Amino acid sequence: MTSLHKTNKKTKYIHLNLLVIFVTITWLLPVIWMFMNSFRDPSQTFYQGIIPDKFTLENYIKILRDPLMLIAFRNSIIVSSSAALIDIILALLAAYGFSRFKFKGRSQLKLLLLIIRLYPGMVLAITIFQLAGILNIYDSLIPIIFLNSLINLPFAVWMLQSTIDALPIELEEASWLDGISRLRGIFKIIVPIATPSIVATFAFVFLLSWNEYLFAVTFIRSPENQLVTLKIAENIGQYHIDFIGLMATVTLATLPLMIIFLWMQKHIVSGLSEGGVK
Repeated sequence: MTSLHKTNKKTKYIHLNLLVIFVTITWLLPVIWMFMNSFRDPSQTFYQGIIPDKFTLENYIKILRDPLMLIAFRNSIIVSSSAALIDIILALLAAYGFSRFKFKGRSQLKLLLLIIRLYPGMVLAITIFQLAGILNIYDSLIPIIFLNSLINLPFAVWMLQSTIDALPIELEEASWLDGISRLRGIFKIIVPIATPSIVATFAFVFLLSWNEYLFAVTFIRSPENQLVTLKIAENIGQYHIDFIGLMATVTLATLPLMIIFLWMQKHIVSGLSEGGVK
């Protein structure tokens, strides 16, 4: 009976793993197809086959030889990192206030944050467009950083608040007895323990800012201020779409996101162990 139970359990385990492998392959299939076609020889059209017969690095060489592409990567990294860093600092303090203080209008203020996140981006872009003209910051990275921080701040606040809510306040009370102020306690007590959530929040805001297109196309006119999303859109013309160039550009644009994901995964594990010890 015990042997039969072990056999059924092993069979179920094998079936579950096969299902996970099938779902993973199905999900990755479009990504793999895009990656393979990014090496397609420009002389071979898509009508000649879904899978390319000739592979070449010419598409990537052409993209990397464009100095504006490297500048676009630099600009996107600046915008995404700045927006994520601003959101982490503001969201950490706001989330702590929502979690540790009970004040009148607390629920309404949290609801207002959600409304900001659900607000149409086009309306925000039009409003900030006028302000950018008055402050003479149009065609710069400043309004894009500000807008990405604004639109993603509610997500960061809600995510970090759920983490702080789960932390016992006794940890902070013990530090207060040792003479540590509340503000210093946030960075000495809360931040080390909440490192996994902070890193995950930073990564998600970075991803959302990296993929943003509406604000970039609204506030950027100079080629030297373009972002990666604008360089991707350049492959789509009015009468012609460069599918091979589009796939190669998108593949390059996903590399920083993959690096961020791997970095996030590593730091979540280390953050859990370090936070537990501290």
